[in-house]
Amino acid sequence: MMNKMAFYSDFIYYNNEIHNNSYLLVTDNIIDGISNNIESYPDYKIKKFNNSAIFPGLINTHNHLGMGIMRGYADDLPLMTWLNNYIWPAERKILSGEFVYYSTLLSIAESIRSGVTCINDMYFFAFDTKRAFEKAGIRGVVGFGVLENFNKAFKAADKFEETELVSLSICPHALYTVPFDIMKQCCSYAQKRNILLHTHLAETLDEERQILERYNKRPVELMYETGAFDINSVFAHCVHVNDDDIKIMADKKVNVSHCIESNLKLASGFSPVKKMLDAGINISIGTDGVCSNNDLSMIGEMSTVSKFHKAFNMDATALSAETVLQMASSYGAKALNLQNIGILNKGMKADFFILSFNAVHLTPVYNPVSHLVYAAKDNDITDVYVNGSPVMQDRKLINFDEEEIKNYAKEKAKILLKG
Repeated sequence: MMNKMAFYSDFIYYNNEIHNNSYLLVTDNIIDGISNNIESYPDYKIKKFNNSAIFPGLINTHNHLGMGIMRGYADDLPLMTWLNNYIWPAERKILSGEFVYYSTLLSIAESIRSGVTCINDMYFFAFDTKRAFEKAGIRGVVGFGVLENFNKAFKAADKFEETELVSLSICPHALYTVPFDIMKQCCSYAQKRNILLHTHLAETLDEERQILERYNKRPVELMYETGAFDINSVFAHCVHVNDDDIKIMADKKVNVSHCIESNLKLASGFSPVKKMLDAGINISIGTDGVCSNNDLSMIGEMSTVSKFHKAFNMDATALSAETVLQMASSYGAKALNLQNIGILNKGMKADFFILSFNAVHLTPVYNPVSHLVYAAKDNDITDVYVNGSPVMQDRKLINFDEEEIKNYAKEKAKILLKG
């Protein structure tokens, strides 16, 4: 028997436009349309969200969810010092499938509270990451991390079964950690399997220096030669790119995940996002992991993206609230090649969240999209639906015990603190 629901809200961002006092119509997990005349749909059960807005679920296109328990472990350090002296040694000490499962759930819990319905992840213990996504009930692209262990990663990925909510990617870390020939093999594997390739690119000046010394090419030039620009790929960061790089990326219709708060915290530099958008590059938004951000709030990330690039370009019209919302939703879906999410429209999957305007900082409402990007906070989000089913209702997570996850995290933190 089909489950027909009509979700009422004062504002619905449907097909990238605000509709007032309307009902979002959903059958099972598919959007049927929108209407302000519910009497024409007597077989739909009504659920009302007053003084609220319905927005498409946000898509975080770059993360390391399994690092959630290491938030705050090592801060205020340059990227290479942070990685080599702290993060990688800590991972060697503590990583396990169980750790990654609980750490991923901890990160997902925070993400859901920020209106996130889909996350593109890059880490290790992919089967445990998948298990966490399935437990939480949200969408995920689970990445098999690759350094030099590509054969092991490929053999494991061959056994990975995609589902309605969880898909697969191959994730060579970066050109400065993965040899050129292995990066090429990762590209070939992704093309053969028709899956996403997800990697870091042009994040820091130190990376640029290493690649120039090793290959006598800039990172974008070298990545072009691996074949990664000819397949479905997402490149995290892309901070240090010049006009020639941007032309190559635009010609190849490259997907970039912009991680502004991580770039700011690690002092990686300032990505020319407006220039890349204007060139036709698809720019989505990622938070990066909690070790380098240090939160997973896509609400906060959207606000920082818009405000920073206005100042960076000395242009108050740059990266409008609506543009940034689409970067965090439909542009993210395009980057991940997930063609049935990212926008509320007939025939799309029913992934959405409810933003309440009851708080004083959201009163009154002139422009719901502006409020979402410039004024909202995570705790203004009351409900989140993925594939037509609630994963959070009245700010309570539905599918797993948040307290259990927090208690596990506190116990594991004691191991890290012992040094």
